[in-house]
Amino acid sequence: MSQGKGVPRHKLLIAVVAVAALALGAVASFLTSRQEAPQIDGLLWPHSKALGEFTLEDHHHEAFTLESMTGAWTLLFFGYTHCPDVCPVTLSVLKNAVAMMGAAGAEPPRVVFVSVDPARDNLEHLAAYVSHFNPEFLGVTGSESNLGAFARQLGVLYMRADPDNGGDYLVDHTAAVFLIDPRGHLVALFQAPHVAKTFARDIPKIQDLEWN
Repeated sequence: MSQGKGVPRHKLLIAVVAVAALALGAVASFLTSRQEAPQIDGLLWPHSKALGEFTLEDHHHEAFTLESMTGAWTLLFFGYTHCPDVCPVTLSVLKNAVAMMGAAGAEPPRVVFVSVDPARDNLEHLAAYVSHFNPEFLGVTGSESNLGAFARQLGVLYMRADPDNGGDYLVDHTAAVFLIDPRGHLVALFQAPHVAKTFARDIPKIQDLEWN
């Protein structure tokens, strides 16, 4: 979890429990699956979880929906552009991982950064932010209600801390990276701390599996 100053501990515990529930689901899938699981550092859903419909907007001012994630592999990361540490570090890791996969001849997933701070992260700001890491990265956000509905599908929680005297604030958020397959199904989760070579090594293994 990326922690914001002033967030109550009981809320942080709720967020940890939400991600833990997803992890238990992955373990349960392993126990009931006939498919041999590859050795990876993430968590797999061999019986993948289909995502429901949602509506956000990308930094190109186009609708970002479930249909937008079909036809290609996608890595989702939730955060915000004013994040002082976890977000820039994770996006740098994903930048390096994508480069490593490309150099090895693998097809890297598309990286989508979901801002949970729509009050400050307008689309122009998101465009400049994600392009700093990789011009192919996509920034998306939406209304508070649409963001919340999408985040709940993945067990993601985020909580805004009290603003300081200057009106600035931190946002505590789930720091996991989620891998979505070309059908729009959640198939894997990678917990922090993130390492580029881990993504570059493990994602091609996951892509080679037969998904149901």
